[in-house]
Amino acid sequence: MPSEFLVIFQYHEPEPFHQFEQGMLEEYESTTGIYIDAETENEAQKWAEAIASELLKHCNADVHLNWNQFKYSCWVEHHPDESPWSHCLDFFQHVRVGQLPVLDGMDSTAYLSWSASQPR
Repeated sequence: MPSEFLVIFQYHEPEPFHQFEQGMLEEYESTTGIYIDAETENEAQKWAEAIASELLKHCNADVHLNWNQFKYSCWVEHHPDESPWSHCLDFFQHVRVGQLPVLDGMDSTAYLSWSASQPR
């Protein structure tokens, strides 16, 4: 029986990466998450890695970027309501294994827009 898993992963966007390369930032990684309906936790995590790779390429407009070469992390958040993500769980999209999310809805610009629309 499938279950829904919240999977969090790292990637980067072009401006922070450029600032890192120029020595202006010490860290450039961004982090986001996605709910994945999967048979197993491992299956959800593997699909999230595929999504992370697509998001990295999309945000940077570079189909040659390889998510694995950056050694980014990807993990299942076992207790979302008690996690550092509890304030933004509604931001994360829901997909099934094999289904891509709306990539424009996952980056920091989308998060800022979503955050501004939330009640204070």
